Amino acid sequence: MAKVGEGDERWIVAEREDGSNVNGWHWQEKDAFEWSRERFGDLLMQTVCEGEPDGVFLRTTGVSALTGEAYVNRRKGKIIAGYELDLKISYEGEIREGGAADGAVTASVTGNVHFPYLADENAGDEPDAKVLAAGEGPNDEKIKEIMRRVGLPKLYKGVATFEKEMAAGGPGGEGAAPTKAAAAKTGGGDFRDTAKAADSKEVKSNKAAETDSRSDKTAPLSRKAHTIKMTERFFCRPQDICDALLDGGRVQHFSRSPASVRPEPGPFTMFDGNIHGETLEYEPGKKIVQNWRFRNWAEGHFSRVTITFREPEPGNCFVDLVQENVPETDGFGNESVMDTTESGWKEQIFDRIRKVFGYGA
Repeated sequence: MAKVGEGDERWIVAEREDGSNVNGWHWQEKDAFEWSRERFGDLLMQTVCEGEPDGVFLRTTGVSALTGEAYVNRRKGKIIAGYELDLKISYEGEIREGGAADGAVTASVTGNVHFPYLADENAGDEPDAKVLAAGEGPNDEKIKEIMRRVGLPKLYKGVATFEKEMAAGGPGGEGAAPTKAAAAKTGGGDFRDTAKAADSKEVKSNKAAETDSRSDKTAPLSRKAHTIKMTERFFCRPQDICDALLDGGRVQHFSRSPASVRPEPGPFTMFDGNIHGETLEYEPGKKIVQNWRFRNWAEGHFSRVTITFREPEPGNCFVDLVQENVPETDGFGNESVMDTTESGWKEQIFDRIRKVFGYGA
């Protein structure tokens, strides 16, 4: 490889002003969680009714709880939005004499609208939603029914708008811009921030680029390593998924190929040795940590897989996977490692576990 000052200057990318992620070739990821909170606050702030029916004044008041994750990936101009969110929107209602805005308030109630699972895989479908009144009196039930009948259709439209904005790039695309507060929390909100910064600053040398980190990478540029994050939902207990991933017989059953893996620290192989590594930590039903690699990765390169489990209610299991230090290319220079690894987890492991063991969600 040519050194700085030698060879064809077109190959010395770090010396070019247009060399910052040329044509969006490299994988970029933006955290869209706080942006999502802001957008839900804007899109789902609704006046449900004012005096009709039955003298009821009802409105939503904001996001009372949001958990899960939301991110937007971009590579080679392709946008991949991912999110799995548990959202609660608070509401307050009043009953006033004569149904007039200046009428005396005869009753006041509060509650939440709960969207337990908003996910990219369900975009376009009407989401599950529950109206949860804070009290149990007749006025609570009355306003709860009005929220269900009149308010939910309005909220569904807001959720649909959010889905479209995420598909368009969320905080890094054509989605509505977050407020300054949200931008500060997410470190900006535009995939083009890096390029804009490059225009305004002196281009760094090759040596500096090797040791500096960029916001879209989790490792120095010289390592070209990336992180995969995903959350999968199953209808089972966390221990069931641990068994499916670490019991050799069950792994062979869903993978339909030889495997050697045990529910304890030590070496493992799956898919006839195409995946291998070492289990470093195992807390039954809570956590799995592994050094993990594909056979065709560069010799000696391992990623770090951390899998944790959440069970908000018995039989409703969320599996959070973070895979760090995934190489940009395999040992033969192919740049499909990120796509292959992520789709492999989803289609060859998690989807098969659902189908074979009946844990479908």
